[in-house]
Amino acid sequence: MILDWPACRNARDLGGLPTQDGGRIRAGALLRSDHHAGMSPAEVAAVRAAGVSRIVDLRRPRELAERPSPFAGDPIYAHVPLLMDEITYAVPEDSYAPLLEHNKEHVAAAFRAVAEAPPGGVLVHCHGGRDRTGTLVALALTVAGVGPEVVAEDYALTEQSPAAIMLNTLEQVERAYGGVEAYLRGIGVEQRHLDAVRERLREPEFLTAARNGWGALAEEYADRFRGDLTGRIWDRALLSGFAELVRAAPGPVVEVGSGPGDTAAYLHGLGLDITGIDLSPEMVAVARRDHPQVRFEVGSMTALAVPDASLAGLVAWYSVINVPDEHLPAVFAEFHRVLAPGAPVILAFQSGDEVRVIRDITFHRRRPEAVTALLAEAGLEPVLRTVREPAEYPTQVEEVPQAYLVARRAPADR
Repeated sequence: MILDWPACRNARDLGGLPTQDGGRIRAGALLRSDHHAGMSPAEVAAVRAAGVSRIVDLRRPRELAERPSPFAGDPIYAHVPLLMDEITYAVPEDSYAPLLEHNKEHVAAAFRAVAEAPPGGVLVHCHGGRDRTGTLVALALTVAGVGPEVVAEDYALTEQSPAAIMLNTLEQVERAYGGVEAYLRGIGVEQRHLDAVRERLREPEFLTAARNGWGALAEEYADRFRGDLTGRIWDRALLSGFAELVRAAPGPVVEVGSGPGDTAAYLHGLGLDITGIDLSPEMVAVARRDHPQVRFEVGSMTALAVPDASLAGLVAWYSVINVPDEHLPAVFAEFHRVLAPGAPVILAFQSGDEVRVIRDITFHRRRPEAVTALLAEAGLEPVLRTVREPAEYPTQVEEVPQAYLVARRAPADR
């Protein structure tokens, strides 16, 4: 995805690239660009808002002196030159294999900087965002399981960067070292660093499955449940109460897993400045078509492209039902990160203990007291917990009770 950073060339998010085993690269996990010396304060803020936890600057010291980074001295910034101060080898036009051969110590340090970054996105850049950045990004993507053709296609999105250059590089690494991972281990990168990069970049399997499942069902689901909220008096009552809480301390609101957009549209009608976020591009397309008055974006509740403590409210309306138990603590920690002090989150889900698979989509029913405890562990204190009995609607007959929770991030003065 191309990033809207006007002062930068080649700024893009590598999220969404497919891996050879059917997975994907996690959105927001690895970003690339050229240098940042020309960034305005607003663009610097945009980088921070993208959830970046580490900026890896691959330039030489003299390049940094000529065009200082606006992030230098910041805890997220790491200056890790990829090249020797002086080039002592022939530089061909069709391969970066000599770069990898003659700068092994530097390459290993740069790869470790990606592996050891704090949780969040890693932004890699050099001067032009092509050679050094392209090489390190190619190594990281290959370790994460992206095939050479896809790596080369992404590299070719950069100006004056024929895909053949990167294909030649990866082929030569295969012949000379037995592949990228063997090369990296041979230059001092430990297996734990390879595993860390793989874990950092690869999207969890449950997200890929949920995206594919809901994408295939988007139009059918929207047609079946269009207008469904108008007949659900208690759902509307609870959403209206949530809207009243937000209006008391107004600001932006996000609905995660917004699907065809009906809930976000209802809250927009109550005066909230709400954006819907969904994994499925197909669902986002349906929501934009049916509710053009509301903003909808592709994204994941596991890594929201939202600044810390910036939201006045968050909605998870029947969306954490697709999150496995082991991932819920991280999701709720992300909710805590983006909510402003005192801001509420509202959740709806089916009450129970079963896990069901319908049309290749996995649904988790949960006990409200268990979810309340997990929210509390994430720093979200309970405000309301209620359960209603199953009901019959024109669109469905419910089988189990429905649970609703409201929690909030503790006020700043606590």
